[in-house]
This record gives sequence, C-alpha cells and structure tokens, in this order.
Amino acid sequence: MTTQPNQMGNPAAAFPGATPTAARKSGPSRMWRWLLSSLGMLVCILPSFAAAAEQAGVIQTQDAKTSGIVAELTQCKRSDGVLSIKVRFRNTSNNRIHLTILDPVSGAALEKFYLTAGKKKYFILKDSEGTYLAPAPGGNGLLDVDLGPGESFPWWAKFPAPPVEEKKIGLMTPLTSPFDDVPITDQ
Repeated sequence: MTTQPNQMGNPAAAFPGATPTAARKSGPSRMWRWLLSSLGMLVCILPSFAAAAEQAGVIQTQDAKTSGIVAELTQCKRSDGVLSIKVRFRNTSNNRIHLTILDPVSGAALEKFYLTAGKKKYFILKDSEGTYLAPAPGGNGLLDVDLGPGESFPWWAKFPAPPVEEKKIGLMTPLTSPFDDVPITDQ
C-alpha cells in the first residue's frame, strides 16, 4: 500500500502557484517598507529637482562684485530690432545684503551697461523722451535693493539688436565679470 503525503496540511504542495500564509503576511509589510523608503528618497530628491528647474532658465552665471550675490542671465532675445536682456541678481548667502545696481557717484551708471557683438558696442536704448529702457534710478540717482537670503532682484534692459548674422553677444556690467558668448534667441 502506497501512502501519499497529506496535501491538506500544505496548501503550497496542493496548489503549486499558491503562496504560503506566512509569506503572504510579510508581503504587505515589505510593500509598505518599500513604499516608505521610496517616498523618503523622493522627498530628499525633490528639492534638487526644484533647484534644477529654477536654474534651467539661466543662460549664464557670473559672480557679482558684491560678495554673496550672483548674477544670472536669464534672457537674451532679439525681436523687431530690439535685444531684450534680463539678469537676476540673487543672494546666495545666509545674510541680508544691500546691492547697489546704479550709483552715479561710484560710476555704476546705465552707460556702463552695454553689449558687444562683432566689433561694435550697443548701449541701452532710450525712448522718445530720453528715458533709458531699463529700471530707472530713484530721485537720488541710486538703484539699490536689500536682498534677504535666497531673495533675488530682476534687472532688465532693451538694446538695439545686432544684425541677424550675429548669433552671440557679450554683456558688460559694472557689477559683474563679462557675460561672454551669450547665444541670442530670435523671435
């Protein structure tokens, strides 16, 4: 007489695709551990993605002459004979910083902001009343801001556009090293 093992006591043996009860109980806890660890990694990684997304719009960065400030060139767009430039001055320190952008006494005047393309200089445009197409200084001739940690100030200016053959410019400012080989976006 041959005896067969009792398969009722071992469901895995009776049903080859079945998972033993002990293994099923640990399954959800494994899933939760995996889910929580994945969520933890995501929380750690997201701030770097946010920083990368913020930096994605930056064409070029230069350190400013004011310690703790960086200048980020965010736009160089040519349209209808005008080249629009945008620079974001950002406080990278842990301290509040006073940034002077224009000060006629120190020589930081709008005439010191210019472009180079080819072998020519381009100065900030003026409107029909002689007002520069850039943020204007206050009544005292100063354009200055206080920036807390992580805060920024957007500066912009309109220049005559170089000829379409010119695909790159240099931006000179009294606040930074030159922005060289900046690609022009045509619109």
